[in-house]
Amino acid sequence: PRTQMQGLQITRVTSAAGLTACAALSPDGKLLAFASDRSGEGNLDIWVQQVGGGEAIRLAPHVADDSEPAFSPDGTRIAFRSERDGGGIYLVSALGGEPRRTADQGRGPRFSPDGAWIAYWVGDQSGFSRNKLLVMPSAGGQPRQLQPEFFSAYFPLWSPDSKLLLFLGVRDGNAAGPQRYDWWVTPLEGGTAVKTGAFASLNRHKLTPLLRDAGEWT
Repeated sequence: PRTQMQGLQITRVTSAAGLTACAALSPDGKLLAFASDRSGEGNLDIWVQQVGGGEAIRLAPHVADDSEPAFSPDGTRIAFRSERDGGGIYLVSALGGEPRRTADQGRGPRFSPDGAWIAYWVGDQSGFSRNKLLVMPSAGGQPRQLQPEFFSAYFPLWSPDSKLLLFLGVRDGNAAGPQRYDWWVTPLEGGTAVKTGAFASLNRHKLTPLLRDAGEWT
């Protein structure tokens, strides 16, 4: 369907030279977190700045690359992926400070809307790889794998009520080609995952879905 775009205003927020990627907006819409190599030191760091302008602040600088920032629902914390010490997920205050490692090897952290959990995945970013979907308490604690019978499960996205997770998955590792992928929905507490059929629907309309995360669950 066509959408009316009258009155839409696009504002450029960053203008530094180099790479700027992995943008994340705070829940109140006032802060933007992103990964950038603007320091000139040859690596990606997490930066935060006000959407309305002002200088960006570098969080938890390190010689290793940091990326994939995600705000907590209250906007006070940022989870991110770091390549330091073998790779993992770290938590840091949105105002800066010492980061805390929370999950070894984790990628793509996502806070649940109620703030109680962080979903993430472990594995290889290349296509047709085997990956694991996990959740852990946001206050710290033991991770728990969801849908362990899947050959691959990654790129989690929370439902608004924090009870379900959408993920990109392959149940049968012996299936052939990209058609083995689909987006699935799993209950947080475990149980049977439901296939959405979204990939097949897109293919019927001659639209090839990218093997990546979904944008938003509203």
